[in-house]
Amino acid sequence: MIKTTTSVTTSKPKAKAKAETATAKPKAEPKKKPARGKKKPASKASPPVAPEPAPKPEPAPKPKPAEGNRGGASPKLTERDVPRVIAMLRQCGGIKTVAAEKLNVGRTTLYAFLNEHPEIQEADSEIADELLDVAEGQVVIALRSGDLQTVRWYLELKGKDRGYVRRVEQTGKNGGPVETQARANPKDYTDEELDVLIAAAQRRKAAEAQG
Repeated sequence: MIKTTTSVTTSKPKAKAKAETATAKPKAEPKKKPARGKKKPASKASPPVAPEPAPKPEPAPKPKPAEGNRGGASPKLTERDVPRVIAMLRQCGGIKTVAAEKLNVGRTTLYAFLNEHPEIQEADSEIADELLDVAEGQVVIALRSGDLQTVRWYLELKGKDRGYVRRVEQTGKNGGPVETQARANPKDYTDEELDVLIAAAQRRKAAEAQG
């Protein structure tokens, strides 16, 4: 007879249990309920940040006023500047220094330009006559208004043939008479007196030299 042996393989229960525990999901822990009556601490609010001030715009540089010529080569005037020069002279009352500053040229340049142009010289004379008329008109106004100082001045200037002449009296110290001293004549002194005067003059000069 042939004996047969049968073998039965059984899985290990321990290995299967380990596999099941590895694949099983962990149980979620129950959430803890907050205790009643206790408030959550309020989060501290950060202080507001002030906005930075906007930068102020820088002021635009002011243009420098035109100044008169101060050294260096003086600007030249041309024929086209003749009307402008006449108008400036009339505006400045014929004062050459002020007109030269307004024209931005040197005073000598303006005088040379006037000498080269007779029409400017003629206009300058007319400006002087106009100002003289204006001054005479003011004198007439002062005379008619009774300004005694102007009246006296006008009579002394224009009324000499009628006896309106200012008399000037010269007086001495404290209103006294003017003291005059005649110059000594050497011929009126003797030789001895001249020697004394010469010696006194020499001593005076020596004292002044030492002092």
